Amino acid sequence: MNPTDHENENGHPAQVVPFLELFYDLVFVASTMVISNEFSHSANWHVAGTCSLMFALLWLLWFHTTVLMNVERRDDLGQRGLVFAQMFMIFVTTLAFVDTGVAAVDLVGAGYLVAVLIVAYGHHRIVDLPDPVGGWARARRNRLVLAGAVVFAGILLPDGFDWLLYAAAIVLLVLPTSLASWSGRPVPPVDEHHLSERAALLTLIVMGEAFVKSALVISSGSITGWDVITMAVLFVILFGLFAAYFDDIPTAGIRAGDLSGEVWLLAHLILQLSIVALAIGVSKFLQVGDAGVPPKAVVILMVAYAGIFCGLALIGWFSRTSRTSELLTLRLVTAALAVFSGLVVLAVDGVTPGEYLLALAGLSSLHSVLAIRLRRTTVIEDDYPRSDASMN
Repeated sequence: MNPTDHENENGHPAQVVPFLELFYDLVFVASTMVISNEFSHSANWHVAGTCSLMFALLWLLWFHTTVLMNVERRDDLGQRGLVFAQMFMIFVTTLAFVDTGVAAVDLVGAGYLVAVLIVAYGHHRIVDLPDPVGGWARARRNRLVLAGAVVFAGILLPDGFDWLLYAAAIVLLVLPTSLASWSGRPVPPVDEHHLSERAALLTLIVMGEAFVKSALVISSGSITGWDVITMAVLFVILFGLFAAYFDDIPTAGIRAGDLSGEVWLLAHLILQLSIVALAIGVSKFLQVGDAGVPPKAVVILMVAYAGIFCGLALIGWFSRTSRTSELLTLRLVTAALAVFSGLVVLAVDGVTPGEYLLALAGLSSLHSVLAIRLRRTTVIEDDYPRSDASMN
């Protein structure tokens, strides 16, 4: 990228991610911690599914808001009001989700409906801008309003059938954006540097949740030697993941094409949800010792590791690196090895969960070393200017 691409009229470096967007991310710190705690307290498949669904729904609000700010970066009083209102609704909806004494599906749906309509109104504020931005904003606003209408219909339906409409709303929030035909219709250019930084910042926040989660578990009792070992392994794993993402993804670019930028960003949902699951899995090793680690901790870690490296593989596939195929293979093989070794732990009595945790640390380190060797001979294919990628 030309170093002057992000300079203001005075020649000083322009801020790529405004403070308003950084402030907006703070609500996801709280929401992610609340949802992960809910899963930790009742770790079963039903709770895992509902918590994952809630995380995905909230993440999709972040996705649409981030894409909007990528195209039109406003920081006026109206925009701040919309951001603050959305943050409030996200926080209230998250608390309603975990408050089993009060919450119902319809209450969560009502809160989410308001949040979706707030995002839709944010798009409505720029529909009068010249095309391609105005037409793009109208199309996305209409899809968001339609998703909100489906959620509202789900609220009116009796329990037992409403989930069908909620599922349809999720489809509207994802698939129509990706599958819409834009032939003959111009789309606004994407600021690739801004999009990369937004995704990287949220990934960093989610990784930080792993430290917070572990610290909260240990602080509930007395730290033991096993806790120190587990934390050391967690640090090795997270530093390996840090290298796997930040040494590659932010600088690898985004492949040209109308759908590439969007799929690239959506793949971060898989990655970030899996990092949250990793933190929950590691927390099951704390305060219990290897002998007391439940088998579900191994399952959680196995699924989390597979999700992390499959997410990285999908993100990397839509990058512009010359070693795309090799990095894809490395990440998928790493995911497969994590699943295979997890199945061995579950099937063989002589292999302990603690040994599996150590194996994952070794797997992260090995992946980092091999990825570094690949990146030494990797170049970024400049098939378009970095600020000219398009997203529908």
